[in-house]
Amino acid sequence: TSSLVSLPEHAFEQPENIMVGRENEFEMMLDQLARGGRELEVVSIVGMGGIGKTTLATKLYSDPYIMSRFDIRAKATVSQEYCVRNVILGLLPSRSDESDDQLADRLQKHLKGRRYLVVIDDIWTTEAWDDIKLCFPDCYKGSRILLTTRNVEVAEYASSGKPPHPMRLMNFDESWNLLHKKIFETEGSYSPEFENIGKQIALKCGGLPLAITVTAGLLSKIGQRLDEWQRIAENVSSVVSTDPEAQCMRVLALSYHHLPSHLKPCFLYFAIFAEDECIYVKKLVELWAVEGFLNEEEGKSIEEVAETCINELVDRSLISIHNLSFDGETQRCGMHDVTRELCLREARNM
Repeated sequence: TSSLVSLPEHAFEQPENIMVGRENEFEMMLDQLARGGRELEVVSIVGMGGIGKTTLATKLYSDPYIMSRFDIRAKATVSQEYCVRNVILGLLPSRSDESDDQLADRLQKHLKGRRYLVVIDDIWTTEAWDDIKLCFPDCYKGSRILLTTRNVEVAEYASSGKPPHPMRLMNFDESWNLLHKKIFETEGSYSPEFENIGKQIALKCGGLPLAITVTAGLLSKIGQRLDEWQRIAENVSSVVSTDPEAQCMRVLALSYHHLPSHLKPCFLYFAIFAEDECIYVKKLVELWAVEGFLNEEEGKSIEEVAETCINELVDRSLISIHNLSFDGETQRCGMHDVTRELCLREARNM
């Protein structure tokens, strides 16, 4: 069987591509992580789903200056239905079947005496923080924990009274710059009419990077058909809401409703996976095949048909590829938790 390795380069989202307008925030957070006292500090990023918390945390985590400042770096996603064991396993360099206590002990020993940076992504409750914080020893080496959450209470609780960093919505210029980067700088030349409609659309995406990115994916699939762009602009405008979360969900729904009919079941199938789960592409393809979602095409293997479906969903920013793999065996994909909320909602409405 062929392996799914010929995915488009943009499938592996580069944080700098979606850090438009966040440069000052990035520099400030970088400073907070790299400088300061020798005691262990928790730095929190707080904001609604789809606003770019994970993107900012990932860019900080991968920054060469940060990499040179810390002896060891690790990151794990907590999510709503978390399991302490899985969080700890995510932070350890190798898997094992030890008990929870043994794992916590091993993590402490792994970090002890070293200057470490740990990213805890998408934590929802103060209880979850209480469950995992004991694993992080304070060796007075200037270690840092970077935490992302939608909940201000959790951010303040974990940061021991220090004010968390609130992510703000993008203004119009930043929204337009992001949309421009996603479409007009990658898809060849467009006439000014397209830019004018693009600006209307950027304005209506509510300042949420996720909504802008998904809409850009939809527009890139439509190509240079002015009437279709106009229709998207009208649809986006018709759902305008004062609630950015509701607006984001409606914009995402628009992208779902524009999916070709053969892709809709492939997208909805993600509802069976847990939140923030990294799904093996190979396993996903097998499951899709069993469900009969992959229609045979002349001259194409089932794997090639599946590869096309995955590329289509990636192009629309409805799913992302988590790691580049050259054997196809370990390639994994996943879905933003806000997109998953849409997926669950649409699956229930069927």
